[in-house]
Amino acid sequence: MLLPAASALSFLLVALASGGKAHGRKLSRNHRSGHGRLCPTLQALAFAARVQREAMRDKSYRATAIGLEVGRYYRWKKNEWGATADTLRDYEAILGKLALDHADLELSDLEPPVGTERLREFIDNRWGERSPRTRAKVISVLRDFFAWAVREGKLNGNPAQPIFRPRKREVARGTFTGADVAKLLAAQPRQRDRVALLLLFRLGLRKGELARVQFKHYDGRNLTVFGKGGKVRYLPVVDRVLRLELERHILDRQPEPDEFLLYPEKTGPEFYGGPVGVIWQDRCKQLSSTAMHRWWVKCEDRASLTHRPTHEARHTAITDFLRQTGNLKLAQMLAGHADIGTTANIYAHLDTSDLETALKALSEEPT
Repeated sequence: MLLPAASALSFLLVALASGGKAHGRKLSRNHRSGHGRLCPTLQALAFAARVQREAMRDKSYRATAIGLEVGRYYRWKKNEWGATADTLRDYEAILGKLALDHADLELSDLEPPVGTERLREFIDNRWGERSPRTRAKVISVLRDFFAWAVREGKLNGNPAQPIFRPRKREVARGTFTGADVAKLLAAQPRQRDRVALLLLFRLGLRKGELARVQFKHYDGRNLTVFGKGGKVRYLPVVDRVLRLELERHILDRQPEPDEFLLYPEKTGPEFYGGPVGVIWQDRCKQLSSTAMHRWWVKCEDRASLTHRPTHEARHTAITDFLRQTGNLKLAQMLAGHADIGTTANIYAHLDTSDLETALKALSEEPT
């Protein structure tokens, strides 16, 4: 039996394709194109968008033929391949859209070469204006899903295999000055925010790694960091300022081991016109990626700094470390990269001031 959101989606598709009724309203002649094709009203489109969002939220997209296979793939990826929760969320966001956009098709309708062209249209419609990096990730997810379908005997060929990943553009990667870091830290009234910022600027944590930090991960000496792909690394907390702020925060807050450093909360006046206080909070719940972005933007706003990506705090930490030590292998360990080339070529870049210093030193050498 179809789930409610899938039933609504099926109803909408049938209504638009046959009778011109959507959400109880008939489409008039004025909403037909010059070729006599039915054009949906704004109300119908809004209804369709709402149904698709609900189908992703409650997983009822799996009631479609392709969605059923996505659900099976999801279980394999989780239970046999061992994907992390973050990986599963990212994959499902892409494959759920595939199921909803092709709700009228069977998986066999995506056999190559016809299926390859359908996937190219799907990628262009959904992500055509996104960055090459994003489109490359989408193609990788589709390749993995259809490779699984081929191994399971559900398809004869992988329709995503012929699709090339776009070349990634060179990204301008900046670093924060010491003055900007100091200004950012000084502008935060809450100790937890200062601790979180120090973890970014001193230990080079990724945004997702920071979101996963719980107090049980700190043993008084090392911080256990859970990175991409389920990788774990242990980082010594030896920076004096970071260690002082973190241990003072633990003493003041007296947290339970399972509490997160950053957690969702809602603040506002407790009574009309009264002082602002915490209305609701869940200290044992991790912040979402969107909430982490909002947290970062608020920190920047408090310091009146120009908005910059969170990842530039990580670039700053790794670049500063490499400048101080000159040890690329240790910088790789700090960053948690599997490939030392990633550390050398992308994250641990040195800016033009380093080049200028080196050239000056060379020109001043006696001949």
